[in-house]
Amino acid sequence: MAGQGLAITAAAGSGNMPRFFMRFLYAIFTDVARNLIVGDIHGQYSMLMKALDRAGFDPDSDVLYTTGDIADKGPDSAAVVAFLHSLPDCRMVMGNHDVWLENYLLTGRAPPIWLNENGGSATVRSFGKMGLTDTARAIFGRWIASIPFCRVEERYIIVHAGISDRYDIDDIEAIAKLKRGRYETGSWFSDKKDFIWDRTYITAAIEYEEKGKTAKGARQPLETERTIFVGHTPLKAPFSSERYHLRAVDTGAGHPGGYLTLMDMDTGEWWKSQRWV
Repeated sequence: MAGQGLAITAAAGSGNMPRFFMRFLYAIFTDVARNLIVGDIHGQYSMLMKALDRAGFDPDSDVLYTTGDIADKGPDSAAVVAFLHSLPDCRMVMGNHDVWLENYLLTGRAPPIWLNENGGSATVRSFGKMGLTDTARAIFGRWIASIPFCRVEERYIIVHAGISDRYDIDDIEAIAKLKRGRYETGSWFSDKKDFIWDRTYITAAIEYEEKGKTAKGARQPLETERTIFVGHTPLKAPFSSERYHLRAVDTGAGHPGGYLTLMDMDTGEWWKSQRWV
């Protein structure tokens, strides 16, 4: 096995092996635990279970990342929250729907724009059926409040929506290290809203992959060797751009006809749930 690992490293160093294939072989020959990422779940517990089952997910060895927006729209947000909270190693980033969820769990706030226009009513019903105590609700709320706006790891950057052009890699690494608390409009957290709303990075990547170029003034690729994972933008299938170091994994689980995608972050292999009908 050690000899195989050395052979892989040598081949990669020779410049004859694409980075993607190098990662694929590394995962096979080193028998390491998998790093898996799931797109925006939106309260779709049955979809999540189906995708995890198809991937053979092992919570004792596999790490599960999420792109945020774990609640709203789908019928089982409370079950999704409880399941993710129970995992030995679940690494999340904050999405725009998670801001509403956090405030609901910690303060009971349920603004009409969330309830009526963004699927919050389904979340409230879901937690009502679970019958949580105030203590349990606070535990889940504080857990959501600890989720960072971005993650920077050895091989990955994970954000919910994207990376605006006002941030470079040094900024992103610094923000990823900050300890987060309650999200409040007007606080220092609110100036990080680009990570949960801004789509300029993925739209520029899609334009480049479709046309072979981007419009003047479009967002340029981030200078990094890490792979960037995003959700937030519902797509018909997972999207990849080598130029932009990007993989997008939101395939519309929160929309009728959409489904949930689970991806191996190193090999790019992915599994899909049933569609929402």
